[in-house]
Amino acid sequence: MWAGAMALSLAAVLAPRPAPAQAQIPTPAPTPTQGPVSDDTRPLSPAQTLLFETPHLQNVTQPGTLTYAWVREGSPPVSDTVAVQVRKVNADGTKDLAFSYLTGPRRVEFPQLDHFRGNPLLMLTLERDVLEMKDQLGVSVAYFRNKMRDAFVTQASVAPGTFLLGGTAVPAQVVTLRPFEHDSRLERMSQVQAKTYTFVLSDAVPGGIAEIRIAMPPDAAMGAPAFEQRTTFQGVQP
Repeated sequence: MWAGAMALSLAAVLAPRPAPAQAQIPTPAPTPTQGPVSDDTRPLSPAQTLLFETPHLQNVTQPGTLTYAWVREGSPPVSDTVAVQVRKVNADGTKDLAFSYLTGPRRVEFPQLDHFRGNPLLMLTLERDVLEMKDQLGVSVAYFRNKMRDAFVTQASVAPGTFLLGGTAVPAQVVTLRPFEHDSRLERMSQVQAKTYTFVLSDAVPGGIAEIRIAMPPDAAMGAPAFEQRTTFQGVQP
């Protein structure tokens, strides 16, 4: 199945040094301490640390299912669901996970993962996005992955914010980046150049990830409408 390989590829390009246990996507052979290795020796940026080296699942202390609403604005708009199932809480605090990623014809099958500390929803969402861009624009996924890695190192901003959790505003950290903003290869695709990724993280939210937004403005020249996709935390089911 392609899911495990694709997630490993994304982890490799986003992490500029061997990934810690919380950021790795296991393959059939490695131990929990192994991770993808990159030849990028630049120090981790604050955004990379927050997104890829933070143990997002540390506030999940018992098995359960983290549920997310998935909404794509458009004509027509699409609503769906994503779920991260914590199958087991291990003695070392890591989690064994399974996924239900969208439903019906949109459903994507991902393999179960064991001994995880981070929330894989982040990398799975990003990889699905670059695969869609490859299909739509005919540009290789490696190109988009490398652009995104550079953006996380050099362009991403981190700012305080809030997230509405059960009707109450809780403190959050907001990471924002436009990885293709100055990409001359995409100069005729102003909509893609303006594509904005927003990650809202909060320690008050089980699993750490409160919301992931991917948005593009309309492109009148290409006749393309505005685009926005949101994956938003909803709750925890026993």
